[in-house]
Parts: sequence; structure tokens; C-alpha cells
Amino acid sequence: MLSVINQLTSQYEQKNGFRPNLLYVNADQLELLKEQLSEPDIEILSQLIGMEIILIDSHSKSKVSWAQITWKHSKTA
Repeated sequence: MLSVINQLTSQYEQKNGFRPNLLYVNADQLELLKEQLSEPDIEILSQLIGMEIILIDSHSKSKVSWAQITWKHSKTA
């Protein structure tokens, strides 16, 4: 899952000139991400990847995008 996120992020940044801040994943993809990062807390996952995580329909593919949002996660020390 991490390689998919990296690929999606790189493609988005090359196309748009800036990094995405939203990650759309289904429940299975989210569970895989939790396993790969050994982190069960979605808030901490969001902070680690630097994007808000949005759950989508189980049949949809993961994607990234950008929206003007207020980042709610503080930086780690």
C-alpha cells in the first residue's frame, strides 16, 4: 500500500506541481496501511503520511487529491 501511495503522490505532484493532501482508500486498503506502518490509529496514520485519510466505497481504487482544508494534525516532535 505504501508503494501505491508513493506512486499516486508522485504522479499527482508531477502533474499539478504540488503535493496532494487527501488520500482516498477503501477499508481493505486502510487495514493494509495500518499493518504496513504498524499503527492502528487512523489519526496517527494520517499524520505519518501527511494527508487526511478518507474512506471510500470498497470497490473503488485508492486515489489522492488536494483540497483547501485546515490541517488538523500537529507536527511530531
